[in-house]
Amino acid sequence: MRMTRPVNSAMIGFAVLVGSTIAAGCISCINVYKLIAGWLTGFAISSYSMLTNDIFDVEIDRINQPNRPLPSGRASVKGAWITAGIMAFIGLAAAAYIGLIPFTVAFTALIAAHFYNWRAKRTGLPGNMIVAYSVALPILYGALLVQVVDARITIYWSMVFLSALAREVVKGIADIEGDSIAGVSTVAVSEGAEHAAMAAFALYMTAVALSSIPLVYHWVRPLWYGIPVAFTDAIFVYSSLRLLRSPDRETALWQKKMALLAMLLGLIGFMGGGRL
Repeated sequence: MRMTRPVNSAMIGFAVLVGSTIAAGCISCINVYKLIAGWLTGFAISSYSMLTNDIFDVEIDRINQPNRPLPSGRASVKGAWITAGIMAFIGLAAAAYIGLIPFTVAFTALIAAHFYNWRAKRTGLPGNMIVAYSVALPILYGALLVQVVDARITIYWSMVFLSALAREVVKGIADIEGDSIAGVSTVAVSEGAEHAAMAAFALYMTAVALSSIPLVYHWVRPLWYGIPVAFTDAIFVYSSLRLLRSPDRETALWQKKMALLAMLLGLIGFMGGGRL
C-alpha cells in the first residue's frame, strides 16, 4: 500500500472533486455518490500508475531509490501486480458508475499510465508530458462528472499541467545518475541539470502567471481563492529560484516535496474559490 503513494493518489482524487466544484460552481449541488465515485476513480487509477511504475523501474530504483519496497525486498513483484489489478478494477468500476464518457476517460488514463511506465518513461520530455497530462486530467474528469466543460476548466487544467510538468523535469535532476545508466533521456540527462532547472523555472512561472486569470475575470471569491494560491505561487517562485542556484540532487528532492505542498494549496484555493 505504501507503493500506491497514498498522499499523491489522494490528491489526484481530491483534484477530481476540485474539477467538479469549479465546473458546477459549488460542491453541495453535486450528487454525493458521484463525488465519492469520482474520488475513488482518481485515487485508484493513480495508485495503479504508482504501483506499475515501481514494478517497471525496480532495477533503476536499486540505484536511485534502494529503500523502496521492491528493491529493498519488503514487497514482491507478484504482490504489486495483484494490488495494481485490484486498483484498476476499483477505478474503472467507479468510473462506469458515473457514466460512459467518464469510464472512457478513466480507461484511457489507465492505458496512458501503463504505457508511460512500460515504454514512454525513457523518452524523457514526451514521457514527462504524459505524466503531467495524467496529473491534470482529474480537473477535466471532475468537470465531465457534472457535464460542464468551459474556458475556466482549460485555465485550471493548464495551471496543473504546467506545474506537474515542471515537477517531472525536476525529478529528472534528482534521478540523473540512475536515468543515465538506464538510458532515460530526461532534460537533465540530455541537456544537463542547469538547463533542466531553467526549464522547470519557466514552466512554474507560466503557471504562476495563469493563476491571476480567475481573479481578473471574477470567476472566484477573491480571498478564498487568492490566499492559498498566493502561497502556492510563492512556494513555486522561491523553490524554483533555489533550484536554479543549486541544481543538484538534494535541492531537486527538496523542490519536489515543496511543489507537492504548493499544488495541494493550489487545489484548496481552486475549490475554495467556488461556492460551498
